Amino acid sequence: MAIQLHGRWSLEIIEAVHTWENQFRIANADPGSGTYPPTVGSVVEAKGPSWALIGEYRESDSEPWKPTKMMIDPGLDRVDIEATIGSEDPMPDEDYRDIRWTGRYLDGSLFDIPYRPYAVRRQDLFQMPDGIFETALGSYYLAVRVINRWGLPFTTDHVLDISPASRADLAMRGIVVDDAWTYAELTALGQSMHGTGAVLGPLEPGAARTVYFKVDVTAAAPRKHDIEFVCLNMAGMADPGHPARRITRQIFVSRTRVDPATGAIVSQFAEGTLRMRLREIAIDRKTGRRGRRRCPAPPARHRPDGQTLDEIRALLQTLLDGRKVDPCQLQRLIAKACCPGSDPCSCPHGQCHGGSVDPWNPSDGTYCYDPFLVLPTRFEYTITPAAPFPGQHGPIPFEDPWWKVALLIIAAVVLLAGALSEASDLAYHDEDLVIGSLGRVQRDDVDAALCVLDTDRALAFLTTLDAQSDEDFLSAITALDGNITLTGPVMTRAELDAFMLLPMNDPLRKVHKSGARTGLTHAIMTGFAPTGHDEATWNIDQLLLGTDPAFGEPVSREGDSGSVWVHSATLRPVALHHSGNKDDDNGGFASLLEDVQARLGITI
Repeated sequence: MAIQLHGRWSLEIIEAVHTWENQFRIANADPGSGTYPPTVGSVVEAKGPSWALIGEYRESDSEPWKPTKMMIDPGLDRVDIEATIGSEDPMPDEDYRDIRWTGRYLDGSLFDIPYRPYAVRRQDLFQMPDGIFETALGSYYLAVRVINRWGLPFTTDHVLDISPASRADLAMRGIVVDDAWTYAELTALGQSMHGTGAVLGPLEPGAARTVYFKVDVTAAAPRKHDIEFVCLNMAGMADPGHPARRITRQIFVSRTRVDPATGAIVSQFAEGTLRMRLREIAIDRKTGRRGRRRCPAPPARHRPDGQTLDEIRALLQTLLDGRKVDPCQLQRLIAKACCPGSDPCSCPHGQCHGGSVDPWNPSDGTYCYDPFLVLPTRFEYTITPAAPFPGQHGPIPFEDPWWKVALLIIAAVVLLAGALSEASDLAYHDEDLVIGSLGRVQRDDVDAALCVLDTDRALAFLTTLDAQSDEDFLSAITALDGNITLTGPVMTRAELDAFMLLPMNDPLRKVHKSGARTGLTHAIMTGFAPTGHDEATWNIDQLLLGTDPAFGEPVSREGDSGSVWVHSATLRPVALHHSGNKDDDNGGFASLLEDVQARLGITI
């Protein structure tokens, strides 16, 4: 029997009491693999994604080595990064003292949060663009992706929580963590809670799980905010403050409003202010119309009785005089004045003011709508930096392309009840401003969406821009400042597999794209792998792209997502670009258009 361990461990032999000859082996570790005698005090370090500790015994020199029984015990009186491991041969008692180790996990944190926690709208579980928390929408689920980096599985006693110090710091910054959960919420998220922490287990080493907290950012400043997450063992632990249990990550908060004087959308960030005016938008008209209904008439205004008002005045005067009052009594009186005949503890603020309109969903005052998607097609914008900068290029909010911020603004504004700009208000009703309908969306496997445009606004298909004279890279395919006419059909996986057998510099391996950020650049198809950016699941192979040394251009940069890779030799479309390497711009990933067609049910 073997003990499977993960990551880097130090094994110190603390006891060796055996009748027969014993030894132990470490397999599949690098370093550390080998066979070792049970010398008390000796230490062996082993490391690997998954490696085995095997105890062995033999009855005589002429007998073969046989495996012993093994046990591992993290123990409630020990830290989670330390465990006792025992080996037991058949003689004489089963006390697992034939060889006993103290195992210490050396790989640092018990867990990892691989990317920035992100905002998920509570009403429809829609991830906010780039995961940014927009104060205009108030309350969100804070989604945190957690990977088990400990050498042992997380159990149902292991939870992820926000540390008390971080909760207090967030509250001072205007971010409130809400620990009240309903059964329906937890069921929808597939989550269970233990105290204020989200249960992590069962979770094997190397496996990942997304857990959620509820936060209200209404009063938060537009900036980056630190949150300290802590992994706790609720069954007991000797080291709740151990640094291996803690990781700090940032969330991004923006503040958006509509300027009533100009109709412009104003979005504030730590780096500055972005003002944008919509000229044309594409809306999900089908969903918008299907979910449109007349807003209910507000109830008749209630006039509280004089006696209740007198009691409220008396309580407030007592408070102003410096004497103690019962705040719950004041709450009950206000609820009585606002919602007569209702339960004073459940008077909703919106109904108190006659607001039967759902504050989560958009409304123009006459009609109420279910949430729907809006994409900008023509707009103008200006960025005013918070601090001056030298040169031509300034800081971009949260180091992401500005168009991501623009999408955030649109997504936020159209969901603000009673705060729709003139342009978006017209878009609900004016056919001249509706340029298309958003169709099928596929996030995982291909990360693509289908937008059906009205015929009078359709663009030339199977055409891309060639290199432009005002761009950084000028190696044109046909002519500088021209267009490239593509040929169909799209390249198949079978054809590409044949190209992959050719030498790396063969012309049939070469492709190019016209990206929004880089312009026209070239690349070499290097292979296939189920990988890409962290915010989608890749169950089918993606095309891997590398730098073409003949041109020395970057494969992609942030903002190139959605561009089409074209086979340079035949001008046939190959793949839809979706992400680049995190560390540099010398590689990229794209979904085969053959797979995009299959997932979205279309033919290009």
